[in-house]
Amino acid sequence: MDRWQARWAGVAGAAGTAVGALARALPGLAGLGLVAYGAWLAWPPAGFLSAGLLVLADQVADRIVRRRS
Repeated sequence: MDRWQARWAGVAGAAGTAVGALARALPGLAGLGLVAYGAWLAWPPAGFLSAGLLVLADQVADRIVRRRS
């Protein structure tokens, strides 16, 4: 394997990792957006509040999982 093939293999591996992470995060992000939009339809500030609370809850849950492992 020459130098360029090794570089492209590294780039392909990094791109695959990024696409995999995005594919795992996309359903959660879509759900967060839909909940926030639904709350915004009822009262615009509620959309921003619910989005912020959901992001905060996701961060707290992620830190708890990281601490346990």
